[in-house]
Amino acid sequence: MAVWIYAFAAADRSLPAVLVFLALLAAGAVQVGAGYAIGRWGALALGAAPIVIALAVSGVSSTLWTTVVVLTVFPGVPLIGLGVYLRRRWEERNDRSPDAWLYGEEPL
Repeated sequence: MAVWIYAFAAADRSLPAVLVFLALLAAGAVQVGAGYAIGRWGALALGAAPIVIALAVSGVSSTLWTTVVVLTVFPGVPLIGLGVYLRRRWEERNDRSPDAWLYGEEPL
């Protein structure tokens, strides 16, 4: 998300709406993928990284970091959480241990 914001903030001209939309979808896919790859709820802390970077680059007096906060609260952190949830759900569904039923899974 940080790369997406800074790429468009640094552009001197407006980009076509289709390109902006596709870039936003790609950023969302990267966030879901990061949450899935990490697979732990601690991955939600990644949402703080763009805010810290925005504060370091633009300073407190800029409005860039407030925009980053809004985009991190929604959709940034929820998309990372979705990736973590999907990973945990996939691991639970594919658990072949004989005692999986003890943990709330239905027998196959």
